[in-house]
Amino acid sequence: MSGERAIETKEREGLRRRPKARRSPEAATAWGFVLPLVVAELAFVAAPLALGAWYSLFRVDYFELTEFRGLGNYWTVLTSTMVQQSLVATLLFSAFSLLFTVSLGMALALRLEADTRTNTWMRAIVLVPYVISMLVGSLLLRWIYSRDAGLSGMLLGPFGLADFSLLADPATAMAALVSNAVWRDSAFAMIVLLAGLKAIPGQLYAAARVDGAGPWMRFTRITLPLLRVPILIAVVRLLIHFVNVLTFALVLTGGGPNNATQTTGLAMYRLGFVDFRIGEANALALLVFIFNLLLIGANLALFRRGRSLSP
Repeated sequence: MSGERAIETKEREGLRRRPKARRSPEAATAWGFVLPLVVAELAFVAAPLALGAWYSLFRVDYFELTEFRGLGNYWTVLTSTMVQQSLVATLLFSAFSLLFTVSLGMALALRLEADTRTNTWMRAIVLVPYVISMLVGSLLLRWIYSRDAGLSGMLLGPFGLADFSLLADPATAMAALVSNAVWRDSAFAMIVLLAGLKAIPGQLYAAARVDGAGPWMRFTRITLPLLRVPILIAVVRLLIHFVNVLTFALVLTGGGPNNATQTTGLAMYRLGFVDFRIGEANALALLVFIFNLLLIGANLALFRRGRSLSP
């Protein structure tokens, strides 16, 4: 027994004296790649977020803190008619844009699934609006919808509607804003759904044809269930994009007419850079940030549920 205890004591002393393992060169290389990104994230995301949260508690006159308001800026923002209108406009824009974008993306993915030369060229053409900047695309649509020099005036002129402006009526202006999103972002939905379609085994469709299943039955019983996760990915990504987009409304409609197309992103821009109400703008930005976190959390929960339910 004494010999065994002596052996155990020597082993413990050896473990204590053993030098700490040095980090491998691969770990040092990995940290070398990660650290610059962490520093950039802290400098350009965390620091501005903390500064904005601090500014949201004060009345700010040209970046000078003049009066502590606490949660007063948040109450002012939540009770503001302009902000409430922007929330309604954002809801309408996001809902209709998401519906038509995902639907068109699904139709394009189903139509261009086959790897033919024609489909390859068509995929490239569909991707053109997505690869150009949002600013350029919005300016192009603004010219098209212009009453004086745009294509819409030329097309509506023979019908006696030359004086009608699509961007001057609240309903048609929102439709124009939605068309901007659909025209540009349908390609993203097509890419995600096309990748999902490529992952579905062809034997499933062959077996369904042998059993007498028609196109609609194959789509509802095979394609849609197996595309649950890609559809969810497209919906999550596009919904976050539409809720926070600024360029579409700023360039195409300017938020008009009568604030009908003023989204929350444009409301933040106007509060901060037009009205110079920096404290209220930061309060609204922080509320939108919290809403985004809740939206991402809900979508992640749905994503996990979708993966668990996927066949």
